[in-house]
Amino acid sequence: MSTFVSVFSGAGGLDIGLKRAGWDCLYATDFDKHAVETLNLNAAAGRVDGIIRQADIRDLTGDQMLSDMGKRRGDIALLAGGPPCQSWSSAGHQLGFNDPRGRLFEDYLRVAKELDVRWLVFENVRGLITARGSDGVPGTALAAIRQALFSAGWQTRVELFNAANYGVPQRRVRVVLIGYRTGDEPPVPDASHSEGSEPGKSSWVSIAEALAAIAPLGVDEIIRPSGKLALELETIPAGSGVKSPGKRETTRPGGHWGYKQGAFVADLKRPARTVTANAQQDWIRDPLHGLRRLSPRECAALQTFPADWVFAGKRVDQYRQIGNAVPPLLAERIGVALRGHVHRQASAPSFAPVFIAPLPDRLQAAIDYTTREHRRNGASRMAAPSLRKTSRQQLAG
Repeated sequence: MSTFVSVFSGAGGLDIGLKRAGWDCLYATDFDKHAVETLNLNAAAGRVDGIIRQADIRDLTGDQMLSDMGKRRGDIALLAGGPPCQSWSSAGHQLGFNDPRGRLFEDYLRVAKELDVRWLVFENVRGLITARGSDGVPGTALAAIRQALFSAGWQTRVELFNAANYGVPQRRVRVVLIGYRTGDEPPVPDASHSEGSEPGKSSWVSIAEALAAIAPLGVDEIIRPSGKLALELETIPAGSGVKSPGKRETTRPGGHWGYKQGAFVADLKRPARTVTANAQQDWIRDPLHGLRRLSPRECAALQTFPADWVFAGKRVDQYRQIGNAVPPLLAERIGVALRGHVHRQASAPSFAPVFIAPLPDRLQAAIDYTTREHRRNGASRMAAPSLRKTSRQQLAG
């Protein structure tokens, strides 16, 4: 019974990983035309199975999806896919449920109930951990999501994954929420890599290692800086970037500061920073081509997409699809742990949850920290959302 339906499928990163782990995708859907075209291009080459639909999840019904698949309620084991992350991202305005995209979770949950799946796998940005709900209190957005799932009969396990700890050449930190019936909690994968030399673990995979495994770039893939930016980047050492001005706060007279978007020079000896969903990717000093921006194909390698995976659209569309994706290697590790649980426990218990499982101490500590920060520096932090750095460090630590 290792079947799943994929919603908000994007370029297929989560689906690729689950398929490698032995799961069978019967239905994949996304609203974005370029993402659906990407899935169709790869389906034509035999790399994608199942039904592919371009649709708004608000227009989908579980009954119609089941009819299309020739299945009945309860036949599908897993609903995979995370609603768009921009509503919760620290790089955005963090409008949460006030952003229409933040309400798409309600349709995600509706489809899950209509399909009557056994498990949910929900991926989102780490900002969801401390995101504010309708009351403006940090952490209550996640609490509301968990309460909605609890009321619908799913218990939830929330974990924070650094993809680099699972062999992905990228320091990408994301929240993964796994919904399950009480008594049916699956395990999460143990980290296989570490930054240092932990016994039994491999070292993090570097950018250089990842890029060495793909074919050389063509001339049309080389993007060089120009104008003022070229001059600014000239003296920037690897692993650093052009700083943005800080904003003073009550408890931080020196202010918060960060790196300007699109003005960071990556260190080839380390995993990449998070591959983003826009064209302002990091720069590298290529021994052959000099200072240049990471290309879409290289970003796909840093995300661990297969080398033959085809992306539709213009360069900006490809960057968006790649940056929004779940790294297939991380998805595979999660899928293997979940599928192993399927074989150990063939059916789900029928009793309802009686209380919501607590968050891991580390995640609750991050919420508590952000709450204190909100009381001390709330006004200035809300005025400069792009400078929210400290709570992200707390989560990543």
